[in-house]
Parts: sequence; structure tokens; C-alpha cells
Amino acid sequence: MPQVTLDYCTVQAAAANLSTVETEVNDGTLAASNVACTTAEDCLAGANKSYTTPEGLYDLSKDFIFVTYNYRDGIAGIANGPTFTHEGSAANAAVRDTEQAYKWTRKYIIAFGGDPDNIVALAFSAGSSQTLDQITRYGRNAEQLFARAYLTSPGTVPGAGHRQAEAFWQNVSTTVGCSGGSLDCMRAVSYTTLNTAVNDVISLYSYTLQPRVDGDIISDTFITHELHEKNSDVTSGINSTADVADKILMYFPGITDTIVNEILALYPETDYTSPGLRFSEIEQSFELTSHNLALTNGLHNQTWNAMVALGEATHGNDQDYYWYSTYALSGGIQTNPVSVTTARIMQKYLLSFALTGNPNTLWPNDKMEWPLYNTSTNGVGIVFNTSMYLQAGSLANAKSRFWNKALWY
Repeated sequence: MPQVTLDYCTVQAAAANLSTVETEVNDGTLAASNVACTTAEDCLAGANKSYTTPEGLYDLSKDFIFVTYNYRDGIAGIANGPTFTHEGSAANAAVRDTEQAYKWTRKYIIAFGGDPDNIVALAFSAGSSQTLDQITRYGRNAEQLFARAYLTSPGTVPGAGHRQAEAFWQNVSTTVGCSGGSLDCMRAVSYTTLNTAVNDVISLYSYTLQPRVDGDIISDTFITHELHEKNSDVTSGINSTADVADKILMYFPGITDTIVNEILALYPETDYTSPGLRFSEIEQSFELTSHNLALTNGLHNQTWNAMVALGEATHGNDQDYYWYSTYALSGGIQTNPVSVTTARIMQKYLLSFALTGNPNTLWPNDKMEWPLYNTSTNGVGIVFNTSMYLQAGSLANAKSRFWNKALWY
């Protein structure tokens, strides 16, 4: 199998039964600089992603290099708050891991025959959100690390404010015997013990473990005026229109009753089976959908937008299609049932975008034209379904436009 020698190790290609998969627990100890990356802990020899492997994409084209990475999760990757940082650690380590992964790719991809100026980010859920964080990191005062991005279902919204993050850190540290949140003490606790404490605190206080604005790699959020410490409240306990109004005021304490009534009119009570569901859509609008509209507008509407309507269209349903394959060189085959025809069309959109910068350029006779969002006044997007079709953009509706106005009150 071929080898590539970098300035700190030698990378050995791996496939099928020749694959070398790490089985050790990742303890953060880096391999020696002169060791081959096929044999030691924490070498960048490739990640073992059981189902998100590119065999199905390589059936269509082999004109790309596929790079995947891991990032720290849980308390190891998303811990933050005043004591945590004052003790000398860096907040939002998972987002910084993502930054380093893209920097590694820019530095070394040429050794594998790739082009550092033609890196395409492909991500899903929290990975998509962390990729968006790379675009805006350090207040957009840093170089961009990739040429374009194909992002699916961004799944986290950075929290703002530090009181909840501080309470979380103090509660976990007290639980494991590190009162005061000493970083040295916390680092001496086994990860299993830490993780148990984290899960207990999350369950007890309904805390959302997520990246938070740190004024650094995550410099700000759009929602600069909300009552930050209430970001992670659950929507249970909302049983009436009055409860919905009170919840809105909890997020936006500075707005008037007139504005509250305007919001309620945008989400008519008769459209929902319960007040809790009514507020859930309101919250989704100002936390997610309106931000997607702002992002699309921020990119001058030079984007291709899509909505997934495959089956129940639950979070991640589209991933079964993008990673469809009939075989796997390592790990397991994606076994969830999909429409093979639809999967191949979606893979062709993805690969055409990755290889040419336009999802329509390659295989034009195999799929319908996917227009740019700004093709129509209100925006247009494609709907991924067993029968593809176009529809007016769902972002530029009255609800999203209201919140994009409201974000700057």
C-alpha cells in the first residue's frame, strides 16, 4: 500500500483487511514525532467512521481526496465558563479541534495530491454548526480555511452568557470532589467519573451542553439583546396563550406588549395542537430559521438551498442517502432502506458541487437543475424527495423576516 511522508510522521494507506484501526482509549498523549502513524495512538492516519464512508461517492468519481476528522465531545470538548477559562483552559475546544483539522488539511493535503485552495467542507448537524463557526471565528478576522461548504442540518446554536456555564462547571466539579472548579483537580478525575457527573447534572438541571460565545473563536451571536441565561430552558409548562407570551418576554424582556401581540399573530393559536408546540415553533424561528435566512443573505444569496422531505424527514434522514453504498472497505454498510435512485441523484449534486463549485455541472442529464437561491424574489430551493421538485424558499417568509428585523431591536 502507498505511503506519504509528512514532516512529523509517515502515513500508511489502509483498506479492507489491511486497515489499522485504533483500539486504545484516546488519552490525549501524542505519538512520538518519528513514529509511523499506522502503529501509534493519536496519529492522523484516518478516522474510523463506521457508516459515513465514501465508497458510494467513489463509485461516481475518484477525482477527490476524502478527509475525515474527530473532535472532542462532552465536557472535554464543550466545557466553558469563567472559572474554566480563568483556570487556564480554552473554551469551546471542539470548535478549536475543527479549526485545527481544516488547518492540517490546508497544510498537508498537497502531499496527498490535493489542492489546499480547493478544500470543500462537508458536514452534518453539530459538524455543520462548527463549520459555520469557522467562517465567523475571531469576528471574521481570520483567513478562511476552505473554498466552499456543503452543510446539512446545522444542529447547535451557540449559547450566550456565562451564568449557566459557570453553574454547570461548579456543579460537576463539586460532584467529583473538586470544589471550586480547580482545573488541575478536574484533570486528575477519570473520564468515566466525569462523564457520569456530567450526565447527572444535565438530567437534574436540564442544562444544554453546547458551545458558548467566548468573544474569541465564537465571537458573538445574532441575538444580542435576549435574556441570555434563559437560552437552554425547556418549553414544558406552557399551557396557555398567556404562558406563550410570558416565555417570549423571558427571551426578549425589552419588547412591548404590541410586539408580543404581533408575534402571536404570526403564529395563530389555531395552527397548533398545544401552546407548547406553538412556542416551540416560535423558538425554532428565532434560533434557527431566521439565522439561516441571515446566513443566506450574508452570502449575497449565492447559495443553493434545499429542504429534505424524505420519509418523516427526521434529523439525519438525508445522511442515509448521501452515504448510500453497496459495500464498505471498513466499518459497516449503511443498511437503512433508501431509494437508490434518489440517493444517487443526491450524491451527484454533492460531488458536482465539490468538484466544480456548482451542483449542476456534472451529470446534468441525470438530475433536474438546482437553481441558486436568488433566482426568484423570495428565494427558491429544491426539495429532496423520491420525486425532486422546486418550491419557493421557506426561509424568506413573514416569520423569518420579522425575526431578522427583531434581531436588531
